[in-house]
Amino acid sequence: MTNFTNIIFGFKKTAMAVSMLFLFQISMQAQQAKGKPEITKDQLVLSIKFKTTPENAAKFKSVLTNLFDTISHEKNFVEATLHQELGKPEEFLVYEVWNDNIDHFLNVQMKSPYAVEYEKVLKEMNVERSPAAYTAFGHWTKK
Repeated sequence: MTNFTNIIFGFKKTAMAVSMLFLFQISMQAQQAKGKPEITKDQLVLSIKFKTTPENAAKFKSVLTNLFDTISHEKNFVEATLHQELGKPEEFLVYEVWNDNIDHFLNVQMKSPYAVEYEKVLKEMNVERSPAAYTAFGHWTKK
């Protein structure tokens, strides 16, 4: 009888461990889903290429990082990714997503005090900029 009891007890322990692992995975997936906003057709997507001098690359990287630390608190901001080109540390790409339209973005967001200050820094550092604005028409995730 002891052997049978050990088998049942072992089965219960295994079943409980599997259940806890399953619940943990569901919880992690839910948390990850919350952190990944969906791109919709109502969102504004900005892609901006920057080029600075090699001497100013580290300073400009710091300026961008500080700017997006501020921007991340904006009501209409969704997400941004900052990139630095491999082999060309003076070239950057910024990818931003906003719950906004281009008119509001240009007339309100770009006139905020930190945006005005940022524009001054770009001029002082002689940073070249190539902006583009998009709206999404499709979105895929890994299947």
